[in-house]
Amino acid sequence: MDKFLLIKIIYGAASIQGLFLAWLLFQSKINQPADRILSVLIFILSFHLVLVGFDERDFFIAFPHLSKISWILGTLYGPLIFLFIQSITRTLPSKWWKNSWLLIPFLIVFISLLPYYSLSTEEKRTYLDNFQKASEDDFGWINQFGSINQIAFQFLCFVYYFRIERKASEEFSSVESVRIQWLRQFLIFLCVIVIFGVAAFFGRIFNWPLLSDFYHFHFIGVVFLFYWLSFKALTRPVLFGIVPTLPEEMPAVQELKVDEEKYKKSSLEQEDLNLIFQRLKDLLETDKIYLKKDLTLTNLSDHSGISKHQLSQAINSAYSGNFFDLINDYRVEEFKRLARNPETKHLNLLGIAQEAGFNSKATFYAVFKKKTGLTPSEFLAKMA
Repeated sequence: MDKFLLIKIIYGAASIQGLFLAWLLFQSKINQPADRILSVLIFILSFHLVLVGFDERDFFIAFPHLSKISWILGTLYGPLIFLFIQSITRTLPSKWWKNSWLLIPFLIVFISLLPYYSLSTEEKRTYLDNFQKASEDDFGWINQFGSINQIAFQFLCFVYYFRIERKASEEFSSVESVRIQWLRQFLIFLCVIVIFGVAAFFGRIFNWPLLSDFYHFHFIGVVFLFYWLSFKALTRPVLFGIVPTLPEEMPAVQELKVDEEKYKKSSLEQEDLNLIFQRLKDLLETDKIYLKKDLTLTNLSDHSGISKHQLSQAINSAYSGNFFDLINDYRVEEFKRLARNPETKHLNLLGIAQEAGFNSKATFYAVFKKKTGLTPSEFLAKMA
């Protein structure tokens, strides 16, 4: 089979798979806006796959306005991945303009290409008809800049991720921690794809042995990415906030491992820890700060005036669980109280759960079943 025909078949099939996955993620009602950002990323990648798969003169002569579109798409991947990380780790700025710097590479390339995009259909066809000139431009400074930009963004994303990962065991719920662990796999996968693609691109420019031969397959990693994401969506739907039809069948949430070594140097005695824990319980019962949907250990530390380290140590020594296990205990009890309250009869299960402080349907069902042995529906039926 002809190599270029094989590429079209593989990339075309993968782009269809990607579009379906993007649609599925966009429909998710739970893990927003992370799933929406990932959906946009996959949609653009799917479109890019088509352009790469049909990257030949005749195709662009027929559709001249699609030429050089792929040049600008590459500048969007880094910003979208960075936004995705921020969203998963709940560090996305509330004001959008704080992330406006992410678009600088995109604007540089867009402004540079604007004169070409402004050409008429016939002018673009005349340019594309000069195959040698068009080929030289394909490997010119714009795509070289785009390749270096992708490497730079990958480095930035890893630095940002590892800075956030350090506090995952204290700042995030068990479901969120599972997603953060998966996020590392996702970033490693992307890093391999980017390095391979950039190496093949520069290998073609400098005629490096072997690497230059892989240039036409430099997007093959995206194909594997789509199928890997689809596999994860099917086997670990909690990662994407995709809840099964029957929430009661939700797989058990992965438990977090408590690092006992980190408290060895602490000067706090058990009596001190018990007092801190009691003070924390009094604060939770009085101020009901657990109703704050995006509550973190940092928030609680600021509210109580007790350091994060002391709070974490007190919870782990005086309570059989971590910070979010404790908070979710209070939220489950709040849900039970609200469910018995006639004033909440107009709310459905999820509405009551949100009033109790839960911000995720997946987390609510998993936590409630774990702590009560019943699904929320079974609990309400038993209460009736």
